[in-house]
Amino acid sequence: MANKYSVEVLEMSEVHEIPGQWNDESLLRLLSNLEYDDLSSIAPEEIKDMASLALSDLEIDEATDRVLSLRFGDRLSTGQRQNLVEELQEERIWEEYSEMSYHKELFNVSCMMHWAFPKQFSEPDIVRIKIKVQALNEVSISNLKNPTRSFIARLLNDGMDEHNIIYRLFDEQIGSRAFPEANYIIWETEDHGFDPAEKTVTLVIYTSWNWVDELQGVRNYESNAFSDGA
Repeated sequence: MANKYSVEVLEMSEVHEIPGQWNDESLLRLLSNLEYDDLSSIAPEEIKDMASLALSDLEIDEATDRVLSLRFGDRLSTGQRQNLVEELQEERIWEEYSEMSYHKELFNVSCMMHWAFPKQFSEPDIVRIKIKVQALNEVSISNLKNPTRSFIARLLNDGMDEHNIIYRLFDEQIGSRAFPEANYIIWETEDHGFDPAEKTVTLVIYTSWNWVDELQGVRNYESNAFSDGA
């Protein structure tokens, strides 16, 4: 028996950061890399402002390179970082960069650069989607108890027509048992817990608009989504 779900789109809203991606630990690490003195004296509610201020004291190119180095480590070469310094100011790089696995982190970098240089870097935006998913048969319940990113990506794809970018790029993977790119489409999720009485789960998903633009205006639909390996 095939999986079958009823999906209700509760909310699609524009957001300008992903909760927890710039937490106190990462902000303090940035300040440390900028050789900020006496980190212990900074009040928790002031850490973000101090990190932004410390960056803004640098030239834009150096500040951008510092943030890229912090967030990517040795995954980016010096040349790649130099190219991104300019691209981050001019493009929606978190949607357009050739390496999909870097998209979420490039968005996080763009957030910090906007906070530090609001006139030079436009405010980046992505989408927060809240959906309620109900299993319509018993075999479908397991995916709601442990919703993987491959399952969620297929679930969102089913709410859009075949012209959406997920289907156009990954139609073969969507129909197969392996959809590794789903890890780079679904950036972050919040699971509000499975309700056994209603056989539902409410999910909050963070991703870039280009993946789900055609989901706007959709309220209810059915899906046969499955997880990799199923």
